Amino acid sequence: MPKKSKALITAIIPIRLSKEKLYDEVERIDRIVATLPDMYSVIIVDYGTDSVRSKELKDAAERNNIELVRVETEREPFSIGAARDIGTQHSKTPLVMYHDIDFLMSTENYLRVVSECRLRDMPQNAYAFFALPGAYLTREFTERYLELHSSGDASFADALVHDGVMRHEKKVFEHSTFAISAIVANRHHLLAIGGHDTSFTGHGAEDFELMHRLTSYYERGPRPHDYYKNTKNNSILEYEGFRAFYALYGIDVFQRGTVIAHLWHPRRQDFGYVGTSNQVRVSKTMREFDDGLTSIPPLQDETSGEFTLVLIQPGTMPARALRHAMPALGRFRAIPEKSFADAASLLDFVRSERFTRVFFLNPYGNEHRLSLYRSVKETGIRFVAYDRGALPDSWFFDTEGFLGESQSYARGRWDNPLSHEDRNKTLEWIDRLNLSDNTLEKNGSRIGADHLRQKLHIGDRKVIFVALQRPSDTATIYFSGPCQDAGTFNEWVSQLATSIDSRRYVVIAKKHPLETQRPEIENVTFVDDDTHIKDLIDLADKLVLINSGSGLIAATLGKPVICCGNAFYAHSGFTFEATTPDELVDLAQSDLSVDEETKLRFVKYLVFDFYSFGKTEYLDKVAPDGSLRRLARRTVYSHLRGLTSSPIELGEEPKGISLDAPLFYSFGGRKGIKAISEAKKAKIAAPAPPLPPVRQLSTLRRPLVPIIRPVVRALGTKKKDVQKFEADPAGFFANLKNPAYRVIGSLLFPVRSS
Repeated sequence: MPKKSKALITAIIPIRLSKEKLYDEVERIDRIVATLPDMYSVIIVDYGTDSVRSKELKDAAERNNIELVRVETEREPFSIGAARDIGTQHSKTPLVMYHDIDFLMSTENYLRVVSECRLRDMPQNAYAFFALPGAYLTREFTERYLELHSSGDASFADALVHDGVMRHEKKVFEHSTFAISAIVANRHHLLAIGGHDTSFTGHGAEDFELMHRLTSYYERGPRPHDYYKNTKNNSILEYEGFRAFYALYGIDVFQRGTVIAHLWHPRRQDFGYVGTSNQVRVSKTMREFDDGLTSIPPLQDETSGEFTLVLIQPGTMPARALRHAMPALGRFRAIPEKSFADAASLLDFVRSERFTRVFFLNPYGNEHRLSLYRSVKETGIRFVAYDRGALPDSWFFDTEGFLGESQSYARGRWDNPLSHEDRNKTLEWIDRLNLSDNTLEKNGSRIGADHLRQKLHIGDRKVIFVALQRPSDTATIYFSGPCQDAGTFNEWVSQLATSIDSRRYVVIAKKHPLETQRPEIENVTFVDDDTHIKDLIDLADKLVLINSGSGLIAATLGKPVICCGNAFYAHSGFTFEATTPDELVDLAQSDLSVDEETKLRFVKYLVFDFYSFGKTEYLDKVAPDGSLRRLARRTVYSHLRGLTSSPIELGEEPKGISLDAPLFYSFGGRKGIKAISEAKKAKIAAPAPPLPPVRQLSTLRRPLVPIIRPVVRALGTKKKDVQKFEADPAGFFANLKNPAYRVIGSLLFPVRSS
C-alpha cells in the first residue's frame, strides 16, 4: 500500500519503459523516491509499457510503497501530457509537480521547492504556479553528479549544476532552460483548465501549450513582442517569443539557487515516443485558444466518490464559465438536457448509470429543464442548482432548491449567535461592499447622493426608490408572489406614487440595465438609465421591489427594503413584505429600520457559508426581442461552496511583477521592456511591405495552390504565411529554413522566370 502522510505535493512520474532496456530507468525511480522528503508523495503513471517490462514498474511501486496507475494504451503513441494528467486526476495532494524519471535534485532542493510554494501562498493561491529551471547534463557530468548524489553529497552536486549554468560551463550541461517541464501547480486548477492538450503526442511542446493556458490566469509581466514566435532557443537575452515569457516563471527560482538536473540518457527511437510536429504547431494552437476557437474540457477528479450528471452542452459559454467548478463535481459526464425526451428518460438514465447527483443550470431557465428539475427533486435524487447570486461576484450551488423555494435560506440555517471573529469579519465585508463601486449589472459613474438629489430637482423630500426588474427574468416569472408579475407590480407602484404624501415623499424608478425601454408608470420619476445603483441606494429612504438582488445589497447596507414578491432574503428584521397595494402604501410611509443583529447573521451566512465568489467576464448579446442578454464566458472563482463537504479556497488571480524587479534585468528592465513594446506598436502602425511579384505558374501547377493552402495554414506560425504563399508559392517554399520543405516546394512549384 502507498505510504500515507500529510504530503503537500505529488511528484507525478509519467513513463513508458523502452522495449529494450536502454538505461537505468527503473533505478532512477528508486533514486527519486529515496530522495524526496516527507512533504511529497509519488505516483507512477505507466502509460502503455510493454507487458514484458510492466512488472518492473509494479515491483518498483511495491518496493517503494508508492502508487502506480497503469494505462493500457495498446498501440497508441506515447503521450507524456496524457500521462501527467492521469497522475493529476489520481493524486490526493493540493499541489502536483511533473517529475520525469530523468529529473533529480537533492533533498534540500526539493525542500526549496516547498519554500517556493510558500512564497507564492500555494496552494491557497490556486492560480499561481512556477516551473523549475533545468539543466540537461552531459554524459560525463551525469556520472559525476550521480556519484556525488549516492555518496551523500547531493547538495554540492546541485551547487555544481547551478554554478555550471552560471558560468556557462558546457562540460557540465548541454543546454539549459529557465522553465523546464517540471511545473509545480495547484491540482484543482490543472483539472479545471483541462490539463495538457493531448493532441500533442510523444515528447515536446506539450508543456509550452499548457503554460500558455496557465499564464492566462497569472501574467507575471506583459507578453513579449512576437509572443507566438517559437524561437527554438531558451535564451533570455531578448524579450521575444513565448519561451522568453515562460522564463519569467522560473528565473527567480534560479536566482535563489535552484536548478533541477536532467540526467543524460540515450535517445529513444520508439515509434510515437517523440512528437514529430509538436514544435511546428504549438504556436498555432496557442493562438487559436486566445481567439476562442478551441477549448479543452476540464478533467474529472478520479479520487472523488461523487459521479455527477451535468446537464450542459459541452464547449458552450456556460460550460467554459463553469470550468473551475467542474473538478468539485468529482467524476462527471456533461450531456445536453435536450438529450432527454422527458423526466422519465432522465430518471431512468440516472439510475442505470448510477449517478450520485444531477447538476442543473438555472432550473427555471426553460420549461423542459424545469420539468426535469422538479422530477429529480420530487424523486429524492440529489441535485445541484446553479446560478448567479444577489451580491456582486457571487454564485450559488444550491443542493436544496432554487431562490425563494430553497430551504438553504431557512431561518434555522443562519439565525445563530455570532462569534467575535465572525462579527468583525462580516462588518469588514459590509464596509468593503459599501466602498466598492462593483455592481450586479453595468452602471454609469458615481456622482454621489447629494449631486443626484440636485440633478433630480426633488428638494428635501424622502425618496422611495423602485428597482425595476426584467419581466422575462426567472425571479420575476416564478417568484413574484403577491404581485404576480412585472405588469401588476408596476400597477402597485403607480398606486403608491398616486397615494403617497407628495409633500414628504417622491417615488423614483430606474429601468433595468438590460431592458431597452422604460415601462410606463404614472406619477413616477425615472432617473437616467446609467445612474449608479449605489447612488440611488444612498439617496433612498426605502426601496420597493419584487425580489431584486438590489434589495439584498440595500438591506445589507442598512436600508429598509419592501418586497412585493417572494424574495429568498425576505426575513423579519431584515426586510419587509407587502402583500397588497394598500399595504405597500402604508409601509412606504412608515418608520422602518433594519435589525442590526439579524442583518449580520444573515449576511455572514450568505458570504462565508453559502455563496461562492468569482470574477466573471461577460459577453453582451442582443435577444430577438431587442433586449440585451449578458452571458458569462469566464469565471475565476476565489471560493467554491456547496459542491464538496468542505469549501474550496482558490484565491484571487495573482498580480504581475514590477518591471523594476530583477526578474526583468536580463531583458533590460522597465526601459528595455517598454522599448520593445513601443517598437511593436510602431511595427503594427507601419505600412506593410509590398509582396514579392508572383512567379508565373504553369497551368498544371495552379490547381495545387488550394490543395497545399491548408497545409501551409496548419504548419505556419504567422498570420501572413498563407498570404505570402498565395502571392508567391515557389518563393514561399524557397525561403523556408527547413531544407526538407524547400526540396518539397521545388518539386511542387519549380521556379520559372517572369
